[in-house]
Amino acid sequence: MSYIKKIVELESSPQSKQKAEVLSIVIPAFNSAKLLSICLEALEKQTAQKSCFEITVADDGSTDETLQMLQQLKARSELQLQWTTIPNSGPGNARNAGVVLSSGTWIGFMDADVIPHPDWVKNALTLIQQKPEAGAFEGRTEVTQLSRATPFTHQTENIDGGRYPTCNFLVRRNLAHFHPAYLIPFREDTDLAFSILAAGFPIIFAPELIVEHPPLPSSYLRPLVLARRYYYDGLLSRRFPRRYRNDLDAHQIIGLKIPHLKKKLYSLFVLSQIVFLGSQLFGLSGKSLFLAGSAYLLCLLMTAGASLRFANMRDLSLKDWLVFICQQHVLPWVMGYSLFRGWLDFRGEPEYSAS
Repeated sequence: MSYIKKIVELESSPQSKQKAEVLSIVIPAFNSAKLLSICLEALEKQTAQKSCFEITVADDGSTDETLQMLQQLKARSELQLQWTTIPNSGPGNARNAGVVLSSGTWIGFMDADVIPHPDWVKNALTLIQQKPEAGAFEGRTEVTQLSRATPFTHQTENIDGGRYPTCNFLVRRNLAHFHPAYLIPFREDTDLAFSILAAGFPIIFAPELIVEHPPLPSSYLRPLVLARRYYYDGLLSRRFPRRYRNDLDAHQIIGLKIPHLKKKLYSLFVLSQIVFLGSQLFGLSGKSLFLAGSAYLLCLLMTAGASLRFANMRDLSLKDWLVFICQQHVLPWVMGYSLFRGWLDFRGEPEYSAS
């Protein structure tokens, strides 16, 4: 705890006062010019004075009009806006580059596809002053524009904490470093949070730090791409084995904390598929076939229900439903394969040490 106290005292010293007055917001961006412009417009409408915060966009090798949009915005805006470009290597590495360019002792991480509440900066500055012992604050991320949601969109929600998404995260500069091995937008935020907790700093859920996260455009390929991301569980599990087992993707069910809920549902569904197919291949009938079929249908309904949580089902076409049902049978196998590959490929990764 003396290490934490020393850092807090250093950041509260007169020499750091001037630097701490400015909050640095870092936004990674990859081919998201339109979404990024909406995010920056929301930051331009903040109730806090523009002298209180700066914005650094970390362009992750975009090939769209991101840089042109930033140049046009800077020419007509009062925002303290700057940017840097790196070869495409994932949002974690882009954020690292953005932190290097920033000047504040606290970093506010956002994603290009979120819309911050007008009081986000004001509330962030208040939290920093009121709770100087914190290592980080995770904000409230709300899914909006639900009419656009389908089983083939992507949206992020964090309404009660414990998820640590860096689409809405406020962290001390000296703790704001992402492990460079995460080359896609997955698990790099959890890795950062676990490293902060391992260093002895608390992460406080701050519901007053609100951003909206509208669904990303619908694509039949998106669920398959998302399932393949679990490859990086292999890296996270090697670096933080205890927290990975006990705290990752935990949900409260009837008062019980259940980590890895989605993976457990998928595992049950895979097992039910094997049992049901086996019962047919081996010619089982009567009660045995009924039980196998019932278990299979129950698991299908549970996994489908989780995928349809945000979906606007009234607007789904027959083709959408057929693709969705087919994908529900394939996704657990894609995830399982990705998990196994990651477990093998990162087997030499050492466990994280805060020392």
